[in-house]
Amino acid sequence: MAEIWDVYDENGERTGKTMKRGVPNAGEYRLCVHVYLYTPDGRFLVQKRSNTKESHPGVWDITGGAVLCGEESFEGAKRETLEEIGIDISDAKVRYIGRIKKRKSFADVYFVEKEFSISDCVLQKDEVDEVRFVDSAELLHLQMHDRLREPEYMEMIKKAVEEQADDFAGIDIDK
Repeated sequence: MAEIWDVYDENGERTGKTMKRGVPNAGEYRLCVHVYLYTPDGRFLVQKRSNTKESHPGVWDITGGAVLCGEESFEGAKRETLEEIGIDISDAKVRYIGRIKKRKSFADVYFVEKEFSISDCVLQKDEVDEVRFVDSAELLHLQMHDRLREPEYMEMIKKAVEEQADDFAGIDIDK
């Protein structure tokens, strides 16, 4: 069964229209969520996208996906995290970082702190091949150089990481 998404306008407001999974029409957007899941000691979980994924196959990334029709943003974040890696973040410490407007979507970004281990993860094999923990510097490096995130996005993430960890080992995001 195809996913159904709400259609958003250029201001990030629902239009009342829906669409099947795919690329929105001109002037229309979908809503996605990006979940930066980390442990209380500051280790971030990254996941290697399945080699069969349409976009960014085999790339190390964070958890996320599209918000379904009728879902609120954080409901989508909880669902995607549970589906992709088997971790329930309902009881986690959550910080909403902000919303980024992209070419055909909006991305709501969350930093989620939860005590868990790699062995707690149950991977959705058509989405995720592997998971591992990284420190904040490697997280930023992967997002910038492997996932090729936009400078505005990277500034928002770097600021959130700095606020999250006193021992942040900053990297120059302009490289």
